[in-house]
Amino acid sequence: MTNTAQNGFTLIELMIVVAIIGILASIALPSYQVYVTRAQVTEAVTIVGELRDQVKEYYKYKGDFPTDNAAAGIPAPNKLLGNFVQNITLENGAFHVQLGNKVNASLQDKYLTIRPAIVTGSPASPMTWLCGHSPAVEGMEAIGANKTDIEPAYLPSNCRF
Repeated sequence: MTNTAQNGFTLIELMIVVAIIGILASIALPSYQVYVTRAQVTEAVTIVGELRDQVKEYYKYKGDFPTDNAAAGIPAPNKLLGNFVQNITLENGAFHVQLGNKVNASLQDKYLTIRPAIVTGSPASPMTWLCGHSPAVEGMEAIGANKTDIEPAYLPSNCRF
């Protein structure tokens, strides 16, 4: 009596496994691209986070917002850069971050704006910051223009509508 048990997989079984892996990869790849692009935008938020204190101090002592980088005491726009940030311009208290350098092609030369928001009629109240398309809550007003032109899907969750 011989043992006719077959060891290994048939060709059809291997083809089914390869097809399943292909389907899973086709679903995961676009999600990963959005994740990577969103991570690149996050660098802009991080860099601005280091500059916000100068704007707060200016507002605290002068009662108004700085008109540009020099007034706030921060480096010139072309000196504020990173792997994915090309420059950061301060206009009337709002940071306008131009993306570039090693950034994904869909973000090249796009802007993310991070603006201060103050309590209406109460300059002594603490300020908060609005990122991208995020609106000010009732009782607060956003300072400066919003130049954000990045697709909402690529913005961090706190920067969306």
